[in-house]
Amino acid sequence: MQPPNTEPKACIYKAEWNDLVIEYGRLEKVGLFDFAMPKNAISVAFTPHEKVTWSVDGGKSQTTTLPAGSVFLYSEREFVWHQRHKESEYVNLLLEPTLLRRLASESGLSTNIELEHKVIFPDATILHVAQLLKSEAINGGLAGNLYVESLRNLLSLHLLRNYTGIIKTPKQEAGVIGALKLKQIKDYIEDNLASELSIETIASLVPMSQFHFARAFKSLTGEPPHHYILQRRIERAKVLLKVTQYSAAEIAYQVGFSNPSHFTSQFRKIVGATPKYFREGA
Repeated sequence: MQPPNTEPKACIYKAEWNDLVIEYGRLEKVGLFDFAMPKNAISVAFTPHEKVTWSVDGGKSQTTTLPAGSVFLYSEREFVWHQRHKESEYVNLLLEPTLLRRLASESGLSTNIELEHKVIFPDATILHVAQLLKSEAINGGLAGNLYVESLRNLLSLHLLRNYTGIIKTPKQEAGVIGALKLKQIKDYIEDNLASELSIETIASLVPMSQFHFARAFKSLTGEPPHHYILQRRIERAKVLLKVTQYSAAEIAYQVGFSNPSHFTSQFRKIVGATPKYFREGA
């Protein structure tokens, strides 16, 4: 077998956040070729194929079908594509190894963990997160860091619980968010709506790990932190639209949106009207 190469032409969008790299692409090459996938990545193939050929660690080539939405966990194995008959659409997700180890430690589990090797299988949670992160890679992170951070944490927890060989249920973290602490958290959010808030920073006020904080916050408020913060930003925007003459674009930045078009789309989704029509009808 020839050494794998990365010559097949691919159109790739790449985005990076804390502890996460997203690569969304279309592999245009068809026919015979060798195309090695990144080790320790999580991949999702969006395009179905009747027949593809691949191998692992230089072993015997296998020819199989490839259903749409198939998931790949490469671990430390070298997965190489050898043949496809049409273009492929996919997303690669690369999590910083320290992220899973930190989550395992916070859950009272061994930090000596590694994702298992498993390819071409269905997983609704991984597929859903991959589709959402694909959109963020394409639009340049329009929804903001807090949204991506929440998706990254969801994916990490899911992988830890289902694909690391850990069968022990993570223990509940000692300590709770009391009424006074919850008020402090909400006050902090209100005072910093214009900033790039992160779950990690907010959780440090408790203090509590970001993973357990998100779960505790949702149990108290009925919604995850990023949804709560989005609602507060929209409520602040409604007030500014009523009592100021700032443009919608200026208000978008004042309430923490990095892009006015994303502000408008989220405002319409939650309020049922664009900022312009809301102001005119207020």
